[in-house]
Amino acid sequence: MNLKTGLLLVAFFYLAGCQEEAAETQRPNIIYLMADDQRADAFGFAGNDHIITPNLDKLASDGVTFKNAYHVAPICQPSRASVMTGQYLSGHGAGFDRPTNYILTSHEFEHTYPVQLREHGYFTGFIGKFGFAVGGTKKVKNDGFENKQEYMPTNYFDVWNGFPGQGGYFPQQNKFNGYENRSGATHLTEFMADQATEFLQKALSSDKPFALSISFKAPHAPFTPAKEFRAMYDSVSIPRMVNDEYQFHQKLPQVVQQKSRNAQWYFGRSEDYYGNEVGYRRDWHIEVDSIYQEFIKNYYALITGVDHAVGQIREELEQLGVDENTVIIYTSDNGFFAGSRQLMGKALLYEESVKAPMIVYDPRQESRAGIQTRKGLISHVDIAPTILDLAGVNTPESYPGKSFLPLVYNEKEQIHEAVYGENNFDNFYPIKSEVQNPEQYQSIRSRFVRTPEFKYIRYHENQPVTEELFKVSEDTLETDNLIVEQEYSEIAEKLRSKMDAFEDQYINQRSFP
Repeated sequence: MNLKTGLLLVAFFYLAGCQEEAAETQRPNIIYLMADDQRADAFGFAGNDHIITPNLDKLASDGVTFKNAYHVAPICQPSRASVMTGQYLSGHGAGFDRPTNYILTSHEFEHTYPVQLREHGYFTGFIGKFGFAVGGTKKVKNDGFENKQEYMPTNYFDVWNGFPGQGGYFPQQNKFNGYENRSGATHLTEFMADQATEFLQKALSSDKPFALSISFKAPHAPFTPAKEFRAMYDSVSIPRMVNDEYQFHQKLPQVVQQKSRNAQWYFGRSEDYYGNEVGYRRDWHIEVDSIYQEFIKNYYALITGVDHAVGQIREELEQLGVDENTVIIYTSDNGFFAGSRQLMGKALLYEESVKAPMIVYDPRQESRAGIQTRKGLISHVDIAPTILDLAGVNTPESYPGKSFLPLVYNEKEQIHEAVYGENNFDNFYPIKSEVQNPEQYQSIRSRFVRTPEFKYIRYHENQPVTEELFKVSEDTLETDNLIVEQEYSEIAEKLRSKMDAFEDQYINQRSFP
């Protein structure tokens, strides 16, 4: 090799190294924030004049919001597993109730977005309620393992500050869920924000881009917010949800009225809420309005606490000088009825439960005046592909979702013709094989398909099958079931076919031991 050739090779490798280093510094930091049980309309920017969320409103104003984002399994454990794995519930099987009541194997977890990011050079962290169990090489049934520390994936993150089970909102012996309360925080949400600050400082010294996933417990029950945020609601009266009336409950399928978590039970009435024997009084909500006020103020105050934590995190990013290269994604694991349709809880596939809040803030994008809203349909199985896309990491072929960055950056108006989801939570009732009269079996296990205009819901285990069809583009409260209307028969058939195809591809092909 002559001198000239040698010098050229040295120059080539030097420039290649510089380009690689530049690419590394250009990769964004990523913060994924997930609330627990927060409705899509529980924000000031969403038109709710009764909730106090200035920091989340600012995040929405600085970024992009999605009008039609949907959960794929709207209840804690399976929803969280779907986000991490990028899979539908019937794909990962990590849920509460049969037939999807299994833990995630270690091999399956290795395909999750945080593990993929770590393998590609990111400094990763997890803070808060993890929500599902991971362990072993074989798929085994979950026996409350999500509540046990030994089933937490502690070694898959550079910084692990997660906890099993539901955790607690208040410190015990100066510890929050086993972690030393060095900051003197008085509430879990505040403590998690302090943990985020510590992580950001560690990440800065790693010389790597970072990816932090924060999973808040709030506003999940028990509804016990910090006093300072609860005090903000003391002098106000918050109206009930617009569809918190008996007439909306009456429109629900009989199986939903009988087997779901209805508000009559939730607000402390003594009757058993299982089965036909439950009487439903039209005036019950008048008696318990004071109970409702206490609930809704506590629920909103917990969200205000999360809002404050988001503000603290953004302030820390700015102080550390990394705010201009840190993308923030905010959503929830599921919605919450909060009295809508005179129901509580979640899991059912109506909008209050299955519609997701979604804010994406990318400071690298040119800022525009006002909130930018995208109408294209997106799904929670799109979150993992989107996060990997931000990091420049190829999405595993096994992921059914798509990156929604083209919508964020306004390069496309839509990425899906339809989105899908399922509920396998039937309140632990006996399954069909365990009942004496299977030909009369009824359950609230259900599946949905949502297009830009319509939503089709199928209670597939019912005998006969129960179906609902709503023109949600106009009937936003889903009050007019069109499934038997001749005018909509062709649309109903098309959505049935879409559901059949979804089941064939993602449900019928998967079996668990």
